[in-house]
Amino acid sequence: MRNIYDSLLNFDVNQAIGPSLAASWRVVDPLTWEIRLREGVRFHDGSPFTAEDVVFSLNRAKDVPNSPSSWARNVGDIATMTVVDPHTVRFTSRVPTPLLLEQVGQVYIVSRRAAEGATTADFNAGRAAIGTGPMRFVSWTPGDRMELRRFDGHWRGAAEFDRITVRFITNPAARIATLLSGGVDIIDAVPAGDVARLERERGIRVTSIVTPRIAYMAMDSARDESPFVTDAEGRPMTRNPLRDRRVRQAMSMLINREALVNTLLSGGGVPAGQIVPVGQGGYDPSLAPMPFDPARARALLAEAGWANGFGLTIHSSNNRFPQDAAMAQALGQMLARGGIRINGVVTMPFNVYIGQATDQRFSAFLFAYNSASPHSADGLRGLLATRDLARGMGGTNRGRYSNPDFDAALARALEVFDENERNRLLVEATRIAMDDQGIIPLLWQKSFWASRGDIVHDANMLDETSVRFARIAR
Repeated sequence: MRNIYDSLLNFDVNQAIGPSLAASWRVVDPLTWEIRLREGVRFHDGSPFTAEDVVFSLNRAKDVPNSPSSWARNVGDIATMTVVDPHTVRFTSRVPTPLLLEQVGQVYIVSRRAAEGATTADFNAGRAAIGTGPMRFVSWTPGDRMELRRFDGHWRGAAEFDRITVRFITNPAARIATLLSGGVDIIDAVPAGDVARLERERGIRVTSIVTPRIAYMAMDSARDESPFVTDAEGRPMTRNPLRDRRVRQAMSMLINREALVNTLLSGGGVPAGQIVPVGQGGYDPSLAPMPFDPARARALLAEAGWANGFGLTIHSSNNRFPQDAAMAQALGQMLARGGIRINGVVTMPFNVYIGQATDQRFSAFLFAYNSASPHSADGLRGLLATRDLARGMGGTNRGRYSNPDFDAALARALEVFDENERNRLLVEATRIAMDDQGIIPLLWQKSFWASRGDIVHDANMLDETSVRFARIAR
């Protein structure tokens, strides 16, 4: 999407915010923002970009049918949008929302002329895939490749590359072999265990960065009955132990994060105990990763009434991020050693998995989340806020975790314009959610890219592979 579309804001390799389709902006009052749009921008079909396209795109964002990862959370705080003139739009929010522009600034802007009344099939076929981005849609063969062509009229100037082919090679060994044979110029998701070998290869460049992309376990903590919870003998139960904070904490204590990072990922990550890593707003230095403590975990399970354990099936994708399926297997083994009966570990392709997770088909499941924002607010409102899509809350809260104290603390933080005070309040909200073990943070992923010849792809905290980070070395 980033190749074909632009958004109002630009996020650089360190997630710092800058202008994009929004040339400038100002806060009129605590409820009102006025955005001045870049002039002279055109869509791929030659039509001019205007404020009408922005309003249409943001209205559309919350209503895309069957969206696996909705943008509704980004636009939920908008009360009204007004087109002031062709290059000025005014937003009002329901309550003071200091991060409003940052939220809406992530949404990709589509052409109203091309997209009004269009279906998902129209976008997939390219008929409606008309953006202002550096590349134009040519074709997409699901599971195989996407073809893109340079848009010479891009407002930043033409990209360095005339044509781009994005190939979908899900097997890491096959990706590396294709790079080394010259079949592709750049690969992403390089396994950490292969980095040293690639760095020894003549003509291969490797770039890397610790990202805020957090791998975590979500739990079905809201329902009295959960589809993959059983008793210790594997029989179905009408009581859900995942609703108990002590059980969730015990599960976290049974996970050896150092082993996941150092053994499974060959050092390709950092153990996590909260949403964002050091250096991002809302990070709490006092929130260390949960210690690996099987004895304390067993005591907590007994205290919660589960001394004899219970049964659980773990679900995961098997092609979404490095070692996702292997990580799910490792988590199953760790929980089993602590007395929890693991009835199975089920993995599936992400395009199947994400829909089932969103529909609450699982009890305990592995996911990863990467925020485009340089602070914890986006992750907290998406992963842990009580689900309310109309208000843009809990859009990726697939376990339906809900804690009124956390919601109130987050709401206070989101209304503060002073950055330092807002970060302090984000820390308070984070402590509530982590003490309650709303999710089980596992690790922040380290991302690696490899390229050949004179092609370079810049490592970035967005964990994004796109033409805007690719260049010819000079």
